[in-house]
Parts: sequence; structure tokens; C-alpha cells
Amino acid sequence: MCGILKKQGFTLIELLAVTALIALLAGVTLLRYARMGTQTILTNQARQIYLAAKYARVAAIEQQKPFVLQLDESERQITVGPMPQEEQALASGQEPEPTAAVLPSPSSPESGTAPEPTIVKNAYVQPITLNEKLLVEQFLVEGQNLSRAECVFYPDGTAQACVIQLGDGIRHASVFITQTGRTQMRMEIAAQIQTGRVDLDIKE
Repeated sequence: MCGILKKQGFTLIELLAVTALIALLAGVTLLRYARMGTQTILTNQARQIYLAAKYARVAAIEQQKPFVLQLDESERQITVGPMPQEEQALASGQEPEPTAAVLPSPSSPESGTAPEPTIVKNAYVQPITLNEKLLVEQFLVEGQNLSRAECVFYPDGTAQACVIQLGDGIRHASVFITQTGRTQMRMEIAAQIQTGRVDLDIKE
């Protein structure tokens, strides 16, 4: 006697269920990788600002002149450079030294325009261009949102107390600069930590 072999296969409903499950797993995986990618970008850019702040402090001490860490909102860049001499004189309460008037040449910019700030570009620090996924959510100087987003480092190693917070609306990273010139980076909202004269490098 010959048995009758039945050919078994998948039904259409089973195939649709498997396809839906694969699509769901793929979507979850892609979402997880996308979140990890944004977190990595956020961490890297916060660390770049942290290192730029440390460089600004060292440069101010070595060159014995104030250095500025500043945000250029139009270019979405954070840069480091020496404070212009005119601003140094105003900050110290002195009158800026008079300079000889120079007539502009046809190829030069019009007179009366402010000089472009000097931006440091070397092996240790470069202008930081913010990723399109991130925003500077806060740039506090001495606890206030000032019109000029810049933090000054002084030749004696001190600095303005500043907080720079990056984020994408969900994840946040903050760089803290104290008046003692110390710098820390934390993956949290800046409002959770008080600045001012508290040295963040000293654990309570």
C-alpha cells in the first residue's frame, strides 16, 4: 500500500503575519540606531566644547591675555579667540588707546566697521560647527542670558561662570565653567545644577 503524501506549506495569513513581524522588528532596530546616533553626536559636540573651554583657559594663562569662548548664532559655530584690545581696555576700566585713522582703499571694507574677531585654528582647537540636529538650548553667563553669548577666560586662570547646554529636545548635554576656571561636562539639563562661585570639581 502506498501512503498518500500531503504537501504542507504556509498559508497567506501566516506569510503576512511573518512579514509584519519582520517589519516591526526592523523599525524598532532602526529607531534604536537613530537614537544612538543622535546621542553620539550630542556627546561628541559637548566634548568638543568642553575641550575648547579648557584650551581657552590654558591659552589665557600662557599668553597673559583674556580669551573668549563665543557662540556665533548666524553661523551656528562656537569659536575660541583672544579678546580684542578695545574690549580688554573696557573690561579693565581703561580708555582704549587711540589709533591712527586710515583711509579705506577701494578694495577694503568701509571705515567705521568693527574688525572681525580673531578665531584660533590650530592642532588643539577648531571652530565647532553645530550639527543640524542639535540646538544651543542655553548659554548662561553669570546666571543670565546676555545679548552676547560669550564666556571670558582671564590670565590669572579664572573665568566667567558659564553654562552651555546642547540638546535636541529630548536628550541634553551641558558644559559648566566656574569662576575658578574649572570645566565639566554632564549629560543632563543645566537647570539641575547651580553655578556661580561653586567649584564643580569639588565633590560635596
